[in-house]
Amino acid sequence: MVIALKVKNFFSIRDEAVLDFTVDSSSRRNQDPLSDNIIEFNGDGLVNILGLFGGNAAGKSNIIKAIAFCRDLVLNSHLSNEGYEFEFEPFKFGQAIPSEFYIDFETKGVEYEYSFSIINGRIESESLYHYPNRRKAKVFARENGNVYSYGKGMIPRPAEIEANTGPKTLFLSRASSMNREIPQTAYGFFLNEMLTEIKGMDYTAVSREDFELCRPILLQALEVSDSDIVDIRCDESVAGRLRLLSFHKENPEIAFDFDKEESEGTKRLLSILLILFQRLRFGVAVFLDEFDLKLHLYLAEFILDVVRASKRMQLVFTSHNPMLLDSSKLRPEQMVLVTKHPDGNSEFVPLSDYEGIERISDIRKAYLQGRFDGVPYIGNIQALISSTITRI
Repeated sequence: MVIALKVKNFFSIRDEAVLDFTVDSSSRRNQDPLSDNIIEFNGDGLVNILGLFGGNAAGKSNIIKAIAFCRDLVLNSHLSNEGYEFEFEPFKFGQAIPSEFYIDFETKGVEYEYSFSIINGRIESESLYHYPNRRKAKVFARENGNVYSYGKGMIPRPAEIEANTGPKTLFLSRASSMNREIPQTAYGFFLNEMLTEIKGMDYTAVSREDFELCRPILLQALEVSDSDIVDIRCDESVAGRLRLLSFHKENPEIAFDFDKEESEGTKRLLSILLILFQRLRFGVAVFLDEFDLKLHLYLAEFILDVVRASKRMQLVFTSHNPMLLDSSKLRPEQMVLVTKHPDGNSEFVPLSDYEGIERISDIRKAYLQGRFDGVPYIGNIQALISSTITRI
């Protein structure tokens, strides 16, 4: 599970942007009824859903990109050669300062804090701490690119790893590839318990067993969407991949090739649900940009209900749909408003940070009125268009 994330100096994110999954203590004292949105961990509460809302180009996608970049670097930097270039840009309107990445997470019952920074195309700092017996202990720390220190007995034969860790390689990535136990555990979290995109994931590669288990949920989702699809079945696999057939209300005997003949929205829905279902039992943290793209509001809410029902999975999503800003389904700390300021910096503020938020009965209406700075003011667009047309 993810406890908190911090990103700094990454594309439009100049100052430190924080995504905190910790339940707001004031709402918990008031016995907030939205208990399905809370995951218990070591006596504390973590929310299972964070929604990022804001105008176009506000910077919502950039924090998802930052998380994806962090995960990819952990998993693959030990494979990179010296010519490798980091695929991101620091904030362009500021000073040359390090880009920083931090994640506080739990895996296998133990909490970990991992961070690293990059400047001038090289790893500047990196550290891993964990909490065995709930006490913070250093695993390793790296400063000035190649100056290392270690907790006692944490990393066997560290000099071997240092010798194989270049300026573009994360020590965590290299130590895991060299079979050091604690780094391997942390690496396993990034590999198995984080998912940062569905692009390119092919639902036809899902096993028949997983599909059959998920099929009732898929059919219920299609019913919610008022689709005329009444059944989906597996055909014989071709080259190791499933071929899905859909059947419609008009004539349930006629089979349609799901991949070729159904809408992009229906295919996206099935992809998301299958991917989530495969990971329900593992408590994966999923980060999806515009997760409700091409989906009806009811289907977007259906997906959020799947996450709630899992009791362990987490979802961070971006959306332009203000209808999802619903205080009857999401707690204030679960709705994060993203605003880009005139200086180009993107700011991420949960609704729970706004003074007097508990007195606002209609969050959605307040948002659309611009009371949280999450929507742009475009002025008198009709007058502008009329003036333009008269000059044509």
